[in-house]
Amino acid sequence: MTPERRGPTTAVATSSGAAFGAAAVLVGAGVVAADWPEGWAAVVCALVLTAIGVTVRAAGSAAPRGRSSLVAAVVVWALAVLAGGIWAATSGGDEDERTGGGTAKGGPTASAKPTASASLDGRPAVAWTVPAVGQKYDRGVGSWGLGSTVVQGRIDGLFAYDAADGSVRWSVPAPTREALCGISPDIEEGIGLVAHGRHDKPCATLVAVRTSDGKVMWQRKLAGEGLVKGALAVGGTTAVTAEDGAVRARSTESGEQRWQRKAPKGCEPLALDADATRTLLVEQCGKGARLLALDTRTGAQRWTRELPVESAATASVVSPSPAVVAVDEADARGTHAFLGFDDKGAPTVSVPLSGPEGVLSASGEVGDGRTVRPLVRDGLLITFAEHESMVPDRVVAYSLKDGRKAWAHDDEGQTMALAAEPDGRVAYLGSDASVTLLDPATGKTATVLKPDTAKLPGISIEPELLTVPGGHVVLNRINMQAEPAAFALR
Repeated sequence: MTPERRGPTTAVATSSGAAFGAAAVLVGAGVVAADWPEGWAAVVCALVLTAIGVTVRAAGSAAPRGRSSLVAAVVVWALAVLAGGIWAATSGGDEDERTGGGTAKGGPTASAKPTASASLDGRPAVAWTVPAVGQKYDRGVGSWGLGSTVVQGRIDGLFAYDAADGSVRWSVPAPTREALCGISPDIEEGIGLVAHGRHDKPCATLVAVRTSDGKVMWQRKLAGEGLVKGALAVGGTTAVTAEDGAVRARSTESGEQRWQRKAPKGCEPLALDADATRTLLVEQCGKGARLLALDTRTGAQRWTRELPVESAATASVVSPSPAVVAVDEADARGTHAFLGFDDKGAPTVSVPLSGPEGVLSASGEVGDGRTVRPLVRDGLLITFAEHESMVPDRVVAYSLKDGRKAWAHDDEGQTMALAAEPDGRVAYLGSDASVTLLDPATGKTATVLKPDTAKLPGISIEPELLTVPGGHVVLNRINMQAEPAAFALR
């Protein structure tokens, strides 16, 4: 081979080696990234490999065949370079589509709801949120779970959210300069009660609301000091309230008064709750207190029981049937306990609000623990306890037959809200937005539902947990740091 022929061949061979190295790097990078080349990347790789083959063939061929192969190699290399340029120009957009970056054609679009994060099973972890409302430290009054709808009593009114997407199905706004100050613990026969009042004035307007569509059935102005805090309930078709020194019952349909019981001289109502047949009323009479069972339909007294109280007390009715109340009196050596009674009013159990399991949580302003509505089901009283820390970190159950602890379940974080599942299990909300389901008989963990998302909606103090089809809804009762008013976990 002469020097003149050896020069071009060497140049081509050198170019081929460089090209082959570049191609190997390109394909190797795809393999390491576990992502085979596709689109323009695949075209470039194919052309580069073809060009290498043609070049090598040209380098090893004699003229004139070598010259024609060299021309073919140049053409293929030119196509590869062109394809590479197109790939480089368009790869940025492809990456945005793969990673979710960039905007859709026509510019950014507005969405009423945030994009949901994906959980481990592929369903949204946070399905929807309702933005924070009101001022800092605004406090809501409670909620109702209605299956596919959840109703929140906010300071600015009553709002019903669709459990599937968070849209407002209906609302009953509070009048101008008035705030919600009371809500019945439950609804019955499709009707619930709320109350509202003006700043520094009595909670003196009672409203009955049909929960299917938010229709106001009736409204009544209450006299005197208005509603006793938290003392309103619905039992069957009867609305029962403690107001202006008396207990009054009205038709939930019309608001017509059915009966009333005026408080005896020297007595005042502390708390009440009702179901279709029984209304439980706690009265303070001087330094003593008593519990009365009234017929919800007629107001007839079924039985009465003196409570072990000798000083001013706070109280809440945990359950009308079976009869369970929480009592906390001013005397440090007095009664601070959950008290249970049989159907004739005989005492059955006493569970101290503070004991070996920790400081127990009760509803309302009873006790030193956090506010939570305990569950009463299957012969058990279930609530939270501050066991290892200054916040609730334990779920504990007590027998309503003998008052003994049935089981306890410890959480590594904080237990925030308690709920009953439709299938009988006990659910609680953790401070990490997880929902843990417990076997009600043993307290053992049945399921832990933990959202698979890096950023979770804020949870305020005293949140509420409601079960809905396919998931749960968290309601923030107190606006502390602009936490959402509500959000769904699925």
